[in-house]
Amino acid sequence: MTQSELEQFGENIKQHYKKLLDLLGRVLGADDYSSFLGGDNERILIARGLTNKLLEHAVTILYLSRGTKQKLPSFEFNFFDSTSIDVLTRAVFEAFVTFHYVFYAPKTREEKDYRYWCYKAAGIAERQNARVSTDEHRQKQAEEKKELDEVHAKLKLNPVFQGLISKQKGQILKGKWKLKSWRELAVDAGLSETLAADMYRFLSGRVHSSSLSIVQMIGDHVDKEDEQALGSSMGIVNVVVANMVREYCGLFPKAQKILDADHEGREIVDWWIQIGRTLDEFKK
Repeated sequence: MTQSELEQFGENIKQHYKKLLDLLGRVLGADDYSSFLGGDNERILIARGLTNKLLEHAVTILYLSRGTKQKLPSFEFNFFDSTSIDVLTRAVFEAFVTFHYVFYAPKTREEKDYRYWCYKAAGIAERQNARVSTDEHRQKQAEEKKELDEVHAKLKLNPVFQGLISKQKGQILKGKWKLKSWRELAVDAGLSETLAADMYRFLSGRVHSSSLSIVQMIGDHVDKEDEQALGSSMGIVNVVVANMVREYCGLFPKAQKILDADHEGREIVDWWIQIGRTLDEFKK
């Protein structure tokens, strides 16, 4: 890319970021939570909740992009928090990949049940391992243990689960909801290796405070390159949100109608999905 093309791309990132968040908010608003309460709508409610989680992280990134200012009794903070933005970017990334794997990708009823029950069981299992100190919490844990046993019983009758080898079955029953890595799941979701491997590895380093990520943070502050780092993070989020809009609308007909009526929105979604699929070509 020429310098002018790079500058235009940077402007597209910022302009499209707000438009994509606005679009995702509108398609989410096509239905409300109350319409999914009760009955056999649990997984629909969780799918919508996961999408809302992604949106809230992305909106918080926009908020942080304006800088962090906080006055304390003896000190005043005024800085650009690119590290926290990267932490949220990884959370956005994982929310979409989870949505794709659990809710969007499976086509048969057996596969849909298998993936959702694995996901649900893993969430309950996390709380089973927590130490409790009150009778109320012990009672809650006992109730959840019954629910976990019920989910495990369903899984054991599921054809997809039955087709796993013994070791894999054991991993699932111990609380592992996916047998592939995040990289593999991201590639399955249509993201390039650059995003699925390189960028995800970088974001993970920022989350886990690797020495390299600390050096990167110091360099960004010293060289005043925090805003350049922001552009990279927002670009990743644009790709993820565009994919999320497409897949969410693919599952919810009312949301699809909103997307169909927004010509500009569809073009932006398609453009960023294509960017996310072809990033590897820029490395050749």
